[in-house]
Amino acid sequence: MLASLGVLAGTMLWPPVACGQQAEVPSKLQERAAEYKKPVVIIFEGMIDYRMTSFLRNRLNRAKKYGADLVIVQIDSPGGLATQSLAIAEALRDVDWAYTVAFVPREAISGAALMSLGCDEIVLGSQARFGDAGPIYLDPELGAFRYVPAKAKSVLVRQTQDLARAKERSGELAEAMIDENAVVFIRKRPPNAADARPELRTVYLANENQSADQAARKAGLDLSQWELVPETGPQKFFTVNGPRAVQLDFGNFVADSRGEIAQELNSTGQIKEYNYTLTDGVVYWLNSPVITGLLILIGLIALYFELSAPGIGAGGLIAGLCAVLFFWSRFFGGTSGWLEVILFLAGITFLLMELFVIPGFGLAGFSGLVLLFVSVVMASQDFIVPQTTLQWNQLLRTLLVILAATCMFIIGAAFISRRFGSLPILSRLSLEPPSSEPVDTVDKVTGKPLVVAHPHVSVGDWGVADSLLRPAGRAVFGNRSLDVVSDGAFIDPETQIRVVEISGNRIVVAEIEDSEETTYRDNTPDNGD
Repeated sequence: MLASLGVLAGTMLWPPVACGQQAEVPSKLQERAAEYKKPVVIIFEGMIDYRMTSFLRNRLNRAKKYGADLVIVQIDSPGGLATQSLAIAEALRDVDWAYTVAFVPREAISGAALMSLGCDEIVLGSQARFGDAGPIYLDPELGAFRYVPAKAKSVLVRQTQDLARAKERSGELAEAMIDENAVVFIRKRPPNAADARPELRTVYLANENQSADQAARKAGLDLSQWELVPETGPQKFFTVNGPRAVQLDFGNFVADSRGEIAQELNSTGQIKEYNYTLTDGVVYWLNSPVITGLLILIGLIALYFELSAPGIGAGGLIAGLCAVLFFWSRFFGGTSGWLEVILFLAGITFLLMELFVIPGFGLAGFSGLVLLFVSVVMASQDFIVPQTTLQWNQLLRTLLVILAATCMFIIGAAFISRRFGSLPILSRLSLEPPSSEPVDTVDKVTGKPLVVAHPHVSVGDWGVADSLLRPAGRAVFGNRSLDVVSDGAFIDPETQIRVVEISGNRIVVAEIEDSEETTYRDNTPDNGD
């Protein structure tokens, strides 16, 4: 039962719902076309997890853009997560722009069998193994894997039956893949009977000691007219090979190569093949909650640095790189589109307007934060309003990642603000604030300010702030633009300033007061660049 190890993941998150009488499921089975000219093959191998779900959705999007009319999913998998297997099956079931075929040359066990049910046809190799989707879980008390209780299994059974019936397959056999206590009987047919779909009935074993015949008699079946499907015997999960699946009308035909499938379906076009690549692995890694949180955190901290210093520097580049990696991975993973990118850019624009154009913090700043939040959430999922428990869980996970990254950013920003100047590397990224105790600008004997030579300006020179001084920035003295730092207050651009202190290469300036002469005075030497 190794193939079922991951099938339960997510199953216990579903609310227990009794199966009961099955309602009619709308058919989504498509008719075969007379000819297929643009076939594609998606190679699907290995365990079914979030990585493979992202891969399949991406390749389906590519096939749709390519204009494919036939999608063959070549499956060789021992199964995996139940939630992801069902998500893949539903994605394949809802494909209405192409005819879908699940091709199983070797095995499709557990979750791989579930995902196959979403295709219009199931084609199996002559030696292929198919079925056995019994969910198990790890019992922490015993330290061993056990079959899940019937109450927790009921929703999985219902979803599997609905998948099968949506493509006009037997819901009874689909249930027998999940429930070891569900045995299926088939009505006997005379040797000369016309070839028709088999009539099947499901009966349930009351306990391990009850035989299938006893359960059938109790259910009112006449055993002279009905016989047990042996692959669904007591304590068995329905598992068949290719020919047997076709005999039970659970598979469409047997084929051992793509060429046989192309011949059967009259596919005349050149087959385009999609494989799992290194890029898919990188996308999966970037889409993981931990890496997503790190991208958000690093982007916020880098943006914090950029807004604390003028110009486009390392902080802006790193923040932009984090944003590009985030949306690129979501684009490739199939959860994001251009709408999310537009919302994100609009949010950045609103925040910049609030910081540099509109004073204070009002509607523009709040709207920018909301747009940024909405764009990140929408880019992390392929739905807008959650409809299922799985979607609610995904939304909750996204919100927790964003909240955790934001809280860590607030803590990190506070720490960096206090220690920025003392960290060996970060201290070089900022100018020192003006010291309250004069060091080399005051004569220790007379107490009078000392004139410190500077190649371009002197204490008392006037200039104009070229950027917002917070407190670092740039100012223009004559025809020169120099790095300066204010005396502690923020100074708006185009404000007249005066040099009040020079310490080495550090130029400290102050805003010209109203009581002072307001005529611009330029006494800086003009020695050329």
